[in-house]
Amino acid sequence: MRISRLAAAALAFMLVGANAYAQSETAAKPRAADQSGQNSSRMSIVKGRALYEDTGQPAPRERIQLVAIELLASRGGRIPGTVTDANGDFVFTPQAAGEYYVVAHPVDEHVRSAESAPFPLQSGDPVADAARLEQYKKDFPRITVNGESPVEINLRVKNPHFGSISGRIVNTNGGPVAGANVHAMKTGERWLGASITADEKGAYLFRGLPAGEYIVSADPPPKMVGAARPQSFAGVLGSTYFPSTIDARTSPPVVVSADREIVEINITLALRSLHSVAGTVRAEGDGHPVAGATVRLNKKDAVQTGIEAAMSDYFSTTDAQGRWFLSNLPDGTYTLDVRPTGILGSKLERFVDKRQDLTVAGADVENLAIEVSLGGRVSGHITIEPGNAPAPDISINVGSAFAQVEANGAFTVTGVPEGEFPFSVAIRPQNVFYAKSIQVNGVDLLREKLKATMGTEIKDVRVVIAPASILTGRVLSASGGTPLSRVMVMLIPVDPSTAPAFQRPNGGTNEQGAFIVSGAPGEYFLVLWRLGGPLPPHDADSIKKLSPNAMRVTLGPGERKSMDLVK
Repeated sequence: MRISRLAAAALAFMLVGANAYAQSETAAKPRAADQSGQNSSRMSIVKGRALYEDTGQPAPRERIQLVAIELLASRGGRIPGTVTDANGDFVFTPQAAGEYYVVAHPVDEHVRSAESAPFPLQSGDPVADAARLEQYKKDFPRITVNGESPVEINLRVKNPHFGSISGRIVNTNGGPVAGANVHAMKTGERWLGASITADEKGAYLFRGLPAGEYIVSADPPPKMVGAARPQSFAGVLGSTYFPSTIDARTSPPVVVSADREIVEINITLALRSLHSVAGTVRAEGDGHPVAGATVRLNKKDAVQTGIEAAMSDYFSTTDAQGRWFLSNLPDGTYTLDVRPTGILGSKLERFVDKRQDLTVAGADVENLAIEVSLGGRVSGHITIEPGNAPAPDISINVGSAFAQVEANGAFTVTGVPEGEFPFSVAIRPQNVFYAKSIQVNGVDLLREKLKATMGTEIKDVRVVIAPASILTGRVLSASGGTPLSRVMVMLIPVDPSTAPAFQRPNGGTNEQGAFIVSGAPGEYFLVLWRLGGPLPPHDADSIKKLSPNAMRVTLGPGERKSMDLVK
């Protein structure tokens, strides 16, 4: 069986294939991890087992990550990860020699904060951050990979006390529906859900569910297209809900308790007219197939809310022949949205996003051809001014197109759409560097948009990255001096003529009221506002008129300044 953890529908384009919303589990053995990216020819296997600290039982579906000690300073770089199998076992492909922390978190843990991140949470308070780092080093074991012999490690992990749901999917005659797709959607949690495939007897089992109420539904197995069907994920528009209804509102929620399995949640599939849609994505001009494109479908004018809306998306990833496939669609008018894969560093072909309408009426739709434009190209080079921090990870965005900057500083963005767009430079880790200048053909792209025409090629964009000026501190209440969380801190340049037109340094306070914000050296107005409240002025002229005595701060080149702010 396969189980999936769904993410926000808005992120569907940031991942590839049927796993865009999901992380998969296989019962046979744990999947191998990605390489750490360290430069070393000496490699060793890392493997082990995770056990619950309170019971000593195997801990399945724990996400295990290897964090190289040098990444704790930069808080960036590739981190190999894998997931434990039903026996708690995990294994990594050979890893480069070095020192690593072994970090473990439950795959299905629904955490809104950075608690499940591979790095300790940063607050901007040097003392608090140092304490968190020391606690991190105590919480997670450190291993040495010598590049010669295997490394084995047993982990004791916190028991999240998840629950389970099991049952069978049958047809109206009571026969098993092998390969049915089964969904469990947590009420009140818009993006928390899971999907699984029923076995040959129609049986399914959801493991690792946080306690709460779930709506359970199932779809018929997708129709097959040839010997191999392109990767796809079907939403719930064609679902039957427990026990046998097509209206989610009449389906009784299943209550999951900690450490218990809720059994006999059986669903009889309703007789419905459902259809499939299949086609290809090809490039305009020579018509060559486009692999790795994401084809996403949404029903037009659909009135859906809550959990049903969260799982109503359908999407497929094109294979090497450009083929895509979607199944279990009721009649209606849909919007097809076609985009390149959103994974940075991917070598798959880039093209301009395309959207078109599709009508499904009483029959399958076959051989639907979609042509996409390969758009323009923007290339250049990034120079990093010297500083104490390790080299950052940098990506470039132009409209809907983006690219990762290579190790030598070169970049090429393809699939650039026609129009005028800010030239955006994303730098990881945050608050360490800033874009000091962006120039092309005498145009200052910090203050002007990049103009691209269809098929344009813009060369020799020059970007300079420099160490940022950093402001840290806390936001305190004026009444009692208590820390205030969820307060945004924004720096508005006093002289707008010297400021970038498309970015404003800002950061939010955490539970301790701490913040960190960074940018170019200069003189700034300090603006504070509560998240969810009315927005304050976003330009220097308005701030001067409304508050001539507004708080100011001056940051020198590469300076780190700390101050408490009162709201």
